[in-house]
Amino acid sequence: MQGKLTCGLIGLSQGWYADLFATELLAMKDVELVGVCDLGKSRKYVEACIGMGAEAFAAKFEAALYHDAADLLGQDLDFVVVASEIGEHCENGCQALEAGAHVFACKPFSFIGDEVLRAKQVARNNGRMVMPAVPSRFEDGLIEAVRRVRAGDIGRPLTARVFVNHVAMTSPDWQRDPAKSGGPLGEFGTYGFDIVRWALGGEPVEVFAYGENFVHQGVIEGWDNVKALLQFDSGSLGSVHVCTSISWEYPFFDLEVVGEKGCVRTDYHNYPVVTHGTSSAQLAPIRYAPMNQREIAHFVKAVRGEEELRVTLEDAYAVARTIEAVQESLTAHRQVRVEL
Repeated sequence: MQGKLTCGLIGLSQGWYADLFATELLAMKDVELVGVCDLGKSRKYVEACIGMGAEAFAAKFEAALYHDAADLLGQDLDFVVVASEIGEHCENGCQALEAGAHVFACKPFSFIGDEVLRAKQVARNNGRMVMPAVPSRFEDGLIEAVRRVRAGDIGRPLTARVFVNHVAMTSPDWQRDPAKSGGPLGEFGTYGFDIVRWALGGEPVEVFAYGENFVHQGVIEGWDNVKALLQFDSGSLGSVHVCTSISWEYPFFDLEVVGEKGCVRTDYHNYPVVTHGTSSAQLAPIRYAPMNQREIAHFVKAVRGEEELRVTLEDAYAVARTIEAVQESLTAHRQVRVEL
């Protein structure tokens, strides 16, 4: 696809992502951000999500403001970024696909397998692509770890351990509703179950999980910590710990893969500066690759036909089905098959 690409932003609910991706798109000389759609949400709702009104947000990015997605999609856009509530991603994404636009959906696309299947069918019917954002696929340490596993540096991979640390999302209000956000398991399990599947190179077939709500009782429903064991079709074993109870500086990810001939592990305790004092030590923020910036740049290149999508709805489907199986295991207290 040649020439300047036209795009739009649907939804402002995932405010941090909406601002970040709009900033990146505005800086691209070969992309025009035509408009922003607030989906008719109230001013109070929008301000809770992005810290300003929709009018101010649109003006900040030199884009027109729309209240109905159909009106924005009527501008004959090449692609859209969907940053609505996670529970609305499928509906908004399918509407865009049917209007002829490619879709980049902020993480996660969905935590419901049937929604991913629907989007796959609509994308296929309309000859358009969907990229479900997974920032961890663009983090240097994880990329290199998986490359070494694929290269055979550790022989046949036997087990993989993944740790994901992120504060629980409690604001704006919609993020406390698991039907709208998926809760910590839906939002951050997306990272963990995608990483372990990516690292081991197979599909999960069975899970068993424990979960507890240690520090967010009365604030979020469900669990703020989940530990899941997974068996893969290759016979390999995986474990994923989703932790949202840490409030201090600590790595976002941790991955360790043990193989027949060796092991590979990431190390994100890479504080650029440590200040030592008489009673304490202070750590500078951990360094990560610009994951989000890289993934939107990659998507734009994929729309142009310059790169193949690194993450697809096939990946999103496997992860969503795994999350559903983990949820069932947590409530039924038993092993559960992953139905792919």
